[in-house]
Amino acid sequence: MRRLLIVFFVFAIGYQSFHLYFGEQGLKRQEELAKQIAYQERINQRLKHRNEALRAQVVDLRLGEEAVEEHVRSELQYIKDNEVFYRMVNKQ
Repeated sequence: MRRLLIVFFVFAIGYQSFHLYFGEQGLKRQEELAKQIAYQERINQRLKHRNEALRAQVVDLRLGEEAVEEHVRSELQYIKDNEVFYRMVNKQ
């Protein structure tokens, strides 16, 4: 009877240990989730920085004509009346 109890307890401890490490809510799953969370936090941080830069650009565009003019000139190559536009092209 005593041996049977020992075998039963060894089996029960082994079964519980297996589920603790490899079960659906086990330590292995927690480690995977921690990696996913860290990865998503890095992505969120990059997006946060990008959003801050875009927000600053929107504020600049709302506040002054100079910012709008600079943006239009650089992005759309607009020129004012009586100006000459020169484009420098590098030979490769």
